[in-house]
Amino acid sequence: MNAGYLSLLLIVVSLILFASGWKEIILRGITHLSLLLFFIAWLLLLGWSFTLDQWRIFGCVPLLLSVSFLVILRTRGMLLRFHLFSVGLLLGSVFFFLKETIHLMPAMIILNPEWTMAIINGLLVSALVRWPAFQVAALSLGLLIGEGMYAYSHREQTDMVIGHAGFQDVWWLTLYAARGSSLVLESAAAGCKKAYYYVWNAIRERKE
Repeated sequence: MNAGYLSLLLIVVSLILFASGWKEIILRGITHLSLLLFFIAWLLLLGWSFTLDQWRIFGCVPLLLSVSFLVILRTRGMLLRFHLFSVGLLLGSVFFFLKETIHLMPAMIILNPEWTMAIINGLLVSALVRWPAFQVAALSLGLLIGEGMYAYSHREQTDMVIGHAGFQDVWWLTLYAARGSSLVLESAAAGCKKAYYYVWNAIRERKE
């Protein structure tokens, strides 16, 4: 599959899920208007890019940066803001490390390197951040930092490009991995809680 097609497919799947009423389960706490504006902006900026100094920057980059900093600035509590920013830095470091070394560890690769990086970073952000909006902000900031570090470190071999179609595929895959693993963890926690109360009530009834 050519780069960029996967992100378009995942956008279509997302729109279908939201139209089917899954929005409050998948991305609770984010308004319908915010999601609509995000998708419209993403599609409008899809093929647009500009040059800044020696960097070629695609339209999704300023969009994701705006979303990340808007979420962080609207977050209550300086400690939580620092936490989100630190998670972004951690994800950026992990993403850069994986891009540099994943080809040296073929046993770790699931389907392809992009899927592997998305799954690892998605699991990491779901473990460190709970709420969907915070996850979007942290993973967006992290992947942009990691992609920028990778482009800059290879500036002598190739042009410095950030936000290209391949990056967009990884971003959407990481978002799906983060939300999917979060929903699994939440369901497992809810199941354990119900099982605990069931066992506890059963023990109490036997004692009585």
